[in-house]
Amino acid sequence: MEIAFVPGTPVRGASPLARFLPPLEQGSVAAALERFGKKSDRVLDPFGASPRLAVEAAAEERAVLVAVNNPVARYVLERTAKPFTIHELQSALSRLGSAPKDGGRLEPFLLDLYRTQCSRCGERISADYFVWDREDGEPVLKFYSCPHCSQTIEEPTNEEDLRRAHEYERRGLHHAMALEQLAPRGDPERQQAEEALAVYPSRAVYAIVTVLNKLEQLDAGEAVRALLLSALDQANALWGHPEGRSRPLQLSASPRYLENNVWRALEWAAGHWALPDPKVGLREWTDWQSLEPGIVTIYPGPVRELAPQLPTGRVQHILTVIPRPNQAFWTLSALWAAWLWGREAADPIRAALRRRRYDWAWHASALRSTLRAMKEAVGNQAQVLGFIPDAEPGFVAATLSGFDAGGYRLTGRALRSEGQAILTWERDPGPEGSVSLSGIADSMSLAARSALEARGEPARYALPHIAAFSALAAERLLAGVRPSETRSALGVVGEQL
Repeated sequence: MEIAFVPGTPVRGASPLARFLPPLEQGSVAAALERFGKKSDRVLDPFGASPRLAVEAAAEERAVLVAVNNPVARYVLERTAKPFTIHELQSALSRLGSAPKDGGRLEPFLLDLYRTQCSRCGERISADYFVWDREDGEPVLKFYSCPHCSQTIEEPTNEEDLRRAHEYERRGLHHAMALEQLAPRGDPERQQAEEALAVYPSRAVYAIVTVLNKLEQLDAGEAVRALLLSALDQANALWGHPEGRSRPLQLSASPRYLENNVWRALEWAAGHWALPDPKVGLREWTDWQSLEPGIVTIYPGPVRELAPQLPTGRVQHILTVIPRPNQAFWTLSALWAAWLWGREAADPIRAALRRRRYDWAWHASALRSTLRAMKEAVGNQAQVLGFIPDAEPGFVAATLSGFDAGGYRLTGRALRSEGQAILTWERDPGPEGSVSLSGIADSMSLAARSALEARGEPARYALPHIAAFSALAAERLLAGVRPSETRSALGVVGEQL
């Protein structure tokens, strides 16, 4: 059961939307592939959660097919495989900043939205960010680097800062335009779209819509859209202060949040998208026979729609990062896709607007449904290698349960103390194991105790918990557990530990 953990190295530097994408270490996929299949194998990633996984696999001469339903995640994958040069990004930023606006240029217009006064020399300057207190409903701090006297400081706001912050009405024209792009009046998801838009400060909405209007007028290229995508992430209220949530999962403003200067965010974004060229190919899906080593082939939709197009039993290797439910990212993705590419682009993930919470039972069910939709295409001896970079107990338990119910037997587990896991499965088309709760309790207790004894030192709760669930998944006992009147099947299993 225990397999060696294949470490990578922490990713250096910023990358697009890093706080929402799985924190997969650089080189971990390449190292794991040394023991998973061989070069030229066709591998399927049914979830498309990690751009790094697909690109590293292609760089290792695998023929990679990845289904990506989220248009934002798909865009990041495309631009990880075929990155912009820093020259392209800087040229795009310069062109955008030079666009005409109210008799001047767009860059100074946007900077002026965040105008404040240097407390040392008295000059008018543009703040890099303001810190808002959610309960007070106003900015309480500001940060700036004065180009006139070189003062760099975070200090309390003044009356003029407060007045300017409240100039931008949430019910104004720009707010209506931002909302209309995703959910026009009469749309059944209009209220949910309003709630999603509410995580943006009013001044940010004004700035964003101003830039979006310029995209249409300029017929801007993809590099500008990439910069704006990162700015859309930087401009919302999910950035806490002084630290806040490094990986937000829920769409709610932090008690104290940053209101980043949108033009500064566009400038910072150039460094996010100027990625190293992995020298892999990129193409859109046509058919199974067209898959080639060293090329990432993208299916722009869910794997359940791809599965009927795959030849029966030909998928022998599944390589993936297990997706984690993220209401914040999925909801914002719908908003961003509509703004950047039009309302139809957001259609595949509009359902995220309606759902506010995702529990582990829901996640297990979603994994089961996805895996069952693929069953005709997957060979009886197919192998799965799955990465879980943020392996908390509930996430791993839901993953094990979903794969068990989807017809896969756990064959290997590697767990790192930093909360990272690698799991392997094989296709097991046979029936799920017979279940008795007393037998489950005994198996879980034995597995948890054995894991602790093997460690020989104190361990976090995750170790015995994951060991206990893994023991059941190795015998395919999880899928046979039924929910009670008050508990999900996962909850029933958890009570036995």
